[in-house]
Amino acid sequence: MEIEKTRETSWRIQLKNRNENIEITSVEISGEVRIIKLALLRNEESIKVQMNREEFFNFLSLISAFKDVVIGEETVRVDNEPHLKEIESQKLEDVSDIDNTIYPINTESFENNIKESDNDELNPEEWDPW
Repeated sequence: MEIEKTRETSWRIQLKNRNENIEITSVEISGEVRIIKLALLRNEESIKVQMNREEFFNFLSLISAFKDVVIGEETVRVDNEPHLKEIESQKLEDVSDIDNTIYPINTESFENNIKESDNDELNPEEWDPW
């Protein structure tokens, strides 16, 4: 015989008016959310709705679609964000020799390494697992 553990998690969201709340509750039975409860509360009055997971996901997709209608799918640009034209018009100082001044490279040893790596060709018979 297995004991079913039940856990309820509730969020109460207070709206602008202090006597109005939205309450969202999930009921987890044996590690699986099976019931979702929504309640609109005002003073002593309340409207409560109970849904299973599938009904809740359908409700959630409707809310998401309604959000797109209300807000739209436009991207919001922050006023502080620089315009692309401004970035392109900015001139950069000459940094053509920055690699050699900060990170000097010995080109001779680099060229030798390249020649050595060209000689180390892979033999498919050595590494092919098939």
